Amino acid sequence: MDEPDESSGTSTPEPLTEDQRKHLDFIQAVVSRLASSSAAAKGWGLTVATAAFGFSATKAVPAVAGLGLVVVVFFGLLDCYYLREERLFRCLYDEARKGEVEVYSMNKNAYSSKCRRRSVVCSWSVLGFYGPLLLVGAVALKWSILCVTSGSELPA
Repeated sequence: MDEPDESSGTSTPEPLTEDQRKHLDFIQAVVSRLASSSAAAKGWGLTVATAAFGFSATKAVPAVAGLGLVVVVFFGLLDCYYLREERLFRCLYDEARKGEVEVYSMNKNAYSSKCRRRSVVCSWSVLGFYGPLLLVGAVALKWSILCVTSGSELPA
């Protein structure tokens, strides 16, 4: 069925079989779940870190700011994992769409060379979100340390 089209001179791709369409649906479901998990990680990370940084800055407890920084790093790594897995499944989806993957194969590991961990960490959705959050945490930590060492009362 890959014969040239008479009017344009290009070949038309073969239509997908029902099994291929179902395979694409399975892959898309995984991508959707990973994207949802990534959003949940961002939401929880922001909530917990903001609470820790706010408490640390108002009560001058540096340990809580340090704990908030650990939380940001943990959720950032978790988000990196979800984003990388999502990208791998998107590569699998693209290959399955072209019909170059065995039907119902969910082996995304073949695309590991196309998605490096460094590119995930440096992506705008990770570095652009967790970078400023780490900066806020560092400021909260510094502030609480300064308040403890100076012995001054915090403004009401």
